[in-house]
Order: sequence, then C-alpha cells, then structure tokens
Amino acid sequence: MTGYVALCPSRSRPLPSQSHKQDHPAPMITIYSAMRPFHGTIGEVQLNAIRSWIAISPKCQVVLIEDEEGTSRGATNGLDVAVVDGVRRSGMGAPLLDDVLRVGRENAQHEILAFITADVLLPPGFPEAVSNMRRAIGPREFFAIGARIDLSEPVKFDFGRPDYFCAVHDAIARHGRPHGHTALDLWVYPATLDFQAPPMPIGRGGMDGWAVWSLKRRGVQVIDFTHDVTLVHQHHERPARRNPRYLDEFRECLRLFESMPENAMSLLDADWLLIDGKLRRPTGLRRLHAAMSFFRPYRYLVGRRRRFNLPELYGPAAPGVRSA
Repeated sequence: MTGYVALCPSRSRPLPSQSHKQDHPAPMITIYSAMRPFHGTIGEVQLNAIRSWIAISPKCQVVLIEDEEGTSRGATNGLDVAVVDGVRRSGMGAPLLDDVLRVGRENAQHEILAFITADVLLPPGFPEAVSNMRRAIGPREFFAIGARIDLSEPVKFDFGRPDYFCAVHDAIARHGRPHGHTALDLWVYPATLDFQAPPMPIGRGGMDGWAVWSLKRRGVQVIDFTHDVTLVHQHHERPARRNPRYLDEFRECLRLFESMPENAMSLLDADWLLIDGKLRRPTGLRRLHAAMSFFRPYRYLVGRRRRFNLPELYGPAAPGVRSA
C-alpha cells in the first residue's frame, strides 16, 4: 500500500510521486460519482468519501449525480460540489452506466475524468499519481483502474486535519483487507475516451469486467494503479442486495454483456502497472494471464470456472458459448 504515506512523517517511505521533482504539473481532474440516498450509515460514509475528494490538492472538480430520492443536494449543502440530475435509472433506481458516463462527460470541466464509487476514500496524492501515469503513457488512450482496501468496521475521520489520511492508514492496519482484483471502484480516463457502454444498472455486477474487456479489445491501454493509489472502501450496510429484484437486474447485465462469465476481465488483464510513478509490464503468472486475455480456449476455461463457482448467477456453460 502506498498513497497515504506522503502526509505521514512517521512512515519510512514517501509517496512515489513525491520522491522526485515533478517536471509536469498535475492534470486537472473531474471526480464524479452516482450517489445513493443519504440515510443512515451510507449517508455518513458518502459524506466521508466526498470530503476526501474535496481535500485533494491540487483541487479537483467534484460532480455528484443526484440519488433517486433527491437527498444529495440537501445533504451536501455547503460543500464545494456540483449536484446534477437527469440520469436514466433501472426499476430499482440504479443509474444506467451509459447515462452515468454521459452525465460525467457533459459536466466535466477538465481533461481527465475519475468515475468513483460513492463510498470510497481517495488519498491526497491522487493527482500526482495521475500525472505520473499521463506522462508515462504519452498520447495513447488509457483506462486506469485499481483494487480497493475494505474496512470491516465503521471509522470516523477528522477531514479538517491536513494529516487525516494517517488515521485512514491506521484504520487500514486495524480493520483493512484487500478486496481482490474484480471490484474496480475507480475508473480514470481522458475525457475524449468513448466507452460505447450498454445501459447496465451500476452496482449489479459485470460493469467493471465489461469495461476492461471492451476497452482492451479496442486497443486502449489498461493500467493498474493499485500500488500508487490507495482506495479505501468504507464499511456500510447493503440493503439493495436483499431486494428480490437485485438478481433480476444482475440478469439484465448478463443479457447486455454477452458471455459475461467468459469475457469479463479484471485487474489481472491490465497491460501496465503503475509502480513508484513508473509504468511497468506485469511479470510472472500475471504477465501470462494478461497475454492470454483474448486466447479463446483460455477464456472458455475462465468461464467454466466462474459458472462452476456461481451456478445460481451464471448458469451452466452452454456448448456454443462465445468468447472474445
């Protein structure tokens, strides 16, 4: 884990992007997110996340997509954010991916967009990591993603302190665990990138796997910035998953993303790793996996494993299943 140590003098290793002189200014970034209704614990963790985005320096534009109950504008009154309406939704109220990306693009004032889950804390050094990535990738299109750390307990933070992320680091040490390579809670990309996304309800499954698969097959460079950007997912209730319609909306994602079990990709399919401010190729088994991302027999085996592990979601493998 890095990302947090720049503001913690007691930590032995500085943030990679601060360990050398910055020859290029940090890019201007628009952070945007689709809010959930601000009730109970989820309301508290969303406010925590928003305050972490506002605390980033250089300053980022923060755009919030109003929730289905219309509570976001009132809950964030007084914070330096813009709240926008007009996104299409599923029957359960989940925003649809294609429209979320459209709203983010149309309201962005800057050249780099960061689409983030509403309950995730960002480290103060985030713009410098993006600057390093931009400089290394050059003029090529890119799609940058990272793994998160899950906090297993609710934690309060004092965002008025300049070193508040030290407390986040301490919470990680006590209650944190890596989530894995499939939940991609932050997408960073240039404003010119055209996703050509389907109308998938966000938060129902398959959205991240679709994005990596779709963009990688179009030649967009996929970057894993986990090492240099610490993403912290806060603990909260998940009432949506208890709704019987949740599974119906997941099945709608399956319909929109053909052969999802075979084709869905993850961090393991990234072309590059951002490590200490530099882009490096994956090594070992991870490099082999990334190299075989579009090898059809391998994708078939990946899909068989997923269907075996989660038959209630994916169903059995069909003889004529397609892969990219």
